[in-house]
Amino acid sequence: MRLLLVSDTHGHLDIIERLAKEARADAVLHAGDFGFYDRESADRIESRELFLRVVHSALPADVKQRAKKLKGDALRAFIRQELPLSDLAEWLPAGRGFSLPMFGIWGNHEDGAVVASLLSGRQRVPNLTLLGTATHGPFRFFGLGGNLLSERLGEDAPIDGGRGKIHATEKDLTALLDSARPRVPGEVRVLVTHVSPGKEPLVALLASALDVDLTVSGHMGSPYGCVWDDFAIRGPAEAEARLAAAAAALPEPLRERLPVPASEDGRARWYRGTFHVNLPDAPDGYAVAELQDGRLRLETVSAVPQPGYKARARARSGRPHGHVR
Repeated sequence: MRLLLVSDTHGHLDIIERLAKEARADAVLHAGDFGFYDRESADRIESRELFLRVVHSALPADVKQRAKKLKGDALRAFIRQELPLSDLAEWLPAGRGFSLPMFGIWGNHEDGAVVASLLSGRQRVPNLTLLGTATHGPFRFFGLGGNLLSERLGEDAPIDGGRGKIHATEKDLTALLDSARPRVPGEVRVLVTHVSPGKEPLVALLASALDVDLTVSGHMGSPYGCVWDDFAIRGPAEAEARLAAAAAALPEPLRERLPVPASEDGRARWYRGTFHVNLPDAPDGYAVAELQDGRLRLETVSAVPQPGYKARARARSGRPHGHVR
């Protein structure tokens, strides 16, 4: 089975189908900043979120420069007429969905009202499952959407933490931990977060607690996919200390649920064998995870134009599932 790993589509949803076909994928895993906006989102989210949409758009330079000077109602009118927030605004009323099973989370730049509507079932996108947890073939997915800010975990906040900026809460982490179950033989466990464990050690702590094989994230905007485990970049003592500092910042109930694991002198699987995949924005690349004959194979694909020539850089790695090399 082949999984397309993709992130940060920012409302450009047709690219998902194109990449899935290119990757010969059987299913898709999305790491957030999907583009959860509808036709009313421009009225709900704050002006700064709309400004960022302009900044990161492909508008001609002169049009972009003019649009960046707009504020308030004028900016909202420009967005409605010239720069739709997401293809989803047309997909929802048309009942359009994906041709393959799609599992995903929401990022930090989304309309929380749309996410909440999809989670409740008031609206639906065919073939889209928002994580939580889900199983597809040999893969078991765990998903935590939004930004991950330790200082805001204790807030009993709605899913929309600031009219367009979404952050995870203690309640979200607790629900995810409650949904975990013992590992099934042959199962590949994948934690999907928008924020990278390289940036936020709490993700690595959560990955250890859930006993995952892979984490998949986006958010960072690197033009290339990055793959690593802790062994590749830091010593055992430093890795343990990093997780201990993350645990110390947690609210007390979560601290009990997320104990700091030992590195076992560098032998522990969370330290040397749980791999972290940080994805570029979808136009810049993707990754594919494939389980075949008991081996988990990972391919990252970047498509960043280089001066003077056009090229695609590929990096490949494979390892027996459940083993460390």
